[in-house]
Amino acid sequence: MRMNVQAIICNISFPKTTRELEWFIKENGCFNVEDILYDETVEWTVPQWALPGDIVFFFHAKTAIQIIRKLEIEIDRNRELYDYEILTDGLKRARKLYDLYGGKIFAVGRILGAPFYDKEFNQSELHWRGRVYAEIGDIHIFENPVNINMFSGFIMISRQSSITAVFGENFELLKKLLSEMNKIPDYLIESRANPIPLNTINDENWLELAQQYRCSFFLEIQFRKFYVDYLLKGISDIKKLFSECACFRKGKLVGYADNCICFNGQLCFVEVKLNFDTERNFIEQLLRYCNVEGVMLEKGRKCCENIEQKFVIVIDTRRIGIFNSDSKNITFIANLDSLRTEKDLSALRYAILDFMKRPT
Repeated sequence: MRMNVQAIICNISFPKTTRELEWFIKENGCFNVEDILYDETVEWTVPQWALPGDIVFFFHAKTAIQIIRKLEIEIDRNRELYDYEILTDGLKRARKLYDLYGGKIFAVGRILGAPFYDKEFNQSELHWRGRVYAEIGDIHIFENPVNINMFSGFIMISRQSSITAVFGENFELLKKLLSEMNKIPDYLIESRANPIPLNTINDENWLELAQQYRCSFFLEIQFRKFYVDYLLKGISDIKKLFSECACFRKGKLVGYADNCICFNGQLCFVEVKLNFDTERNFIEQLLRYCNVEGVMLEKGRKCCENIEQKFVIVIDTRRIGIFNSDSKNITFIANLDSLRTEKDLSALRYAILDFMKRPT
């Protein structure tokens, strides 16, 4: 069975400072490339929009050799400052890894669990900045890694990020290239990464098409425009909805809610994310839209009456819930996979109404 997935290339760089090099050799015990080579599963940085089942190609940065050379020179010039033998042995190992895998896609895996935001890991000294991680498993090492020169004609590795998204024909070309030189895992054979047909989504078919591709949105603005807007119009009192609504408390601007809808005779705020679990300080953000004194619905139109003060509707690509400012908790009302018909939307509206009316 062919499965539609998202696919990314992870560009694995190298420790940029002697201090970081010492951490990898003495404390971590191995380099990032070795994690992929020798571990059955890894926790790895991924984009917020990644989902279980998505494909991850691992690429050893072509520029890593420049960093290795720089560190070799620095350590050789200042031998008395470092554990010279330990660090030079580590750099020799890094060179061997580079000779085998540098500038090449050398492995593939797939995401096993939902991404999460890591609040605990202190990485200020490390060469990556991502705080969103996911477990990656089913890692397959290619016997014949594929050099960047062989796919640079149709895929450009990002220089601004460690993540490069791969879609549509480019995914198929890369898969074909890998399969011509290697045995590839069944999950890769069965996967496709078709782009979302955004231009075909409309009022009549959004429940079918957007539902099919809902979890493939990697930009929040796409998810909002091609799914959430239709959903909100389906559950609100009227078809009109407001976007980027400025909220005021004590005369001061406290934040911009993604949307505001008329719901049960009141103005109710809505916040949209790709994945709540990867958001930093999400609860603090939602509190900005509670107990407000006014909201700017449109330019020149400020409303100060009939504003829902306690609840905020929250939506991500998997679920819809209600934030309660009293308990500071989110209660999930429905899984979006269950929304298939207009009848389902009606049931969702009544479920939200029922929750908001419950005594607390």
